[in-house]
Amino acid sequence: MLGARTGGARTEVSRCIDASLRCQSSCEQGMARLRAQGLPADDEAFRLLRQCAELCELNVRALQKESRLSRRTASLCFELGSQVARAAWLEAQDAASHELARDALHLARACRPLVFAA
Repeated sequence: MLGARTGGARTEVSRCIDASLRCQSSCEQGMARLRAQGLPADDEAFRLLRQCAELCELNVRALQKESRLSRRTASLCFELGSQVARAAWLEAQDAASHELARDALHLARACRPLVFAA
């Protein structure tokens, strides 16, 4: 079942799903803020947020479907969540940026047990 494929318990899978949904929403809100500021869609910050939002969505689907690839999507969320958290924290100019950094870091921490489980 799911626990065997991802190497994690159901509670860890649920945490990763919840964190993915929250981070996806934060990244989408971040893209909307960047768009409102006039940044083009091919800007590096915009692309990073779009990749994160899309990966979060894919990760949720993979985990919910008990996909054999769910461990890989969780691994990518761990890596990309860390990158987004760092970028958002370094660029933080308002409360929304701090929330994005928090949600991305929460994503990385929530998906980590699925990545490094035996």
